[in-house]
Amino acid sequence: MSDPDDIRITRGIPAGQEHAVAVLYWEAFGAKLAPALSSRERGVAYLRAHLVPERILCATEHGRVLGVLGFDEGGLGAVHPTYRGLVRAFSPFSAPWRALMLAVLARSARPEEFQLDGISVSAAARGRGIGSRLLDEAKREARERGKVAVRLSVIDTNPRARALYERSGFVPAGTVTMGPLAPVFGFRTASDMVYRMSSEERE
Repeated sequence: MSDPDDIRITRGIPAGQEHAVAVLYWEAFGAKLAPALSSRERGVAYLRAHLVPERILCATEHGRVLGVLGFDEGGLGAVHPTYRGLVRAFSPFSAPWRALMLAVLARSARPEEFQLDGISVSAAARGRGIGSRLLDEAKREARERGKVAVRLSVIDTNPRARALYERSGFVPAGTVTMGPLAPVFGFRTASDMVYRMSSEERE
């Protein structure tokens, strides 16, 4: 196994790693994105075309992406879906309902908080502390921006992610129920979790 110091956390996507980032996003969120983006192949292609590197942190080892964390900035996330993009990738006829499905999953950012919109670590790299390092870097970004907290959302079918967030100091802060749409998206609830910056961190 490589030395943990070989892992670097950087903002942006290394050259040639766009597909790898899109695959990581699909592996983590494909189950709930599939109703809007169809198959894995088409979903990955759509995500890759709409990635916003400036709003992505990557954990890399020798230039290869092992983990990603996306965040909101100015009301936009790490993946910026567009209606025109849905029309191009699918069809003018299915684009309206696909856009509606994506809108259901959207979460609004609070101006005083640093909103994360996704974290994923490749299966082969789990257990190496990469998720924790990405979250630590997100906290650092939040401090630099003068935010009072870091907020993210986790679905009820992802206990591994929730455990990671709890170990990193995040606490529950409300739950949204999918109601009749639960069978469509494959999860019943999504819980907000918040890491509140201490007074020392905010200085």
